[in-house]
Amino acid sequence: MTTEIVWLGHDNIINLQLKAEDAAGDLVAQDLSAVTKITASFGSKLISSEDKAAGLITWDQAGYETGEIRMDIGGETITADGYDVPIITYDPSNSDGVVWGEVSMLVRAEVEASP
Repeated sequence: MTTEIVWLGHDNIINLQLKAEDAAGDLVAQDLSAVTKITASFGSKLISSEDKAAGLITWDQAGYETGEIRMDIGGETITADGYDVPIITYDPSNSDGVVWGEVSMLVRAEVEASP
């Protein structure tokens, strides 16, 4: 499993693709067009996006792969540490959310010296 790195104070974006097992046991990228909200938790810090085009987490955009989400969270206040981050999607058929598992993420403090 790959560990994603969040660089605090920087514009690095994390791209993830949500996949589920089909009847044949193959992993298939999921259609996110009906999703109305996505959340990710870093300990007690909850990142939540309800606008698929303009939130901290975006999805279902032109140029995105099927099932792709992008997280731009380097500007958030998150304690530098390692996290197993649950990714949860919500849609009209799943108002309690669907948990896509946990993504291993390492949050790193600002790497440039302050002036």
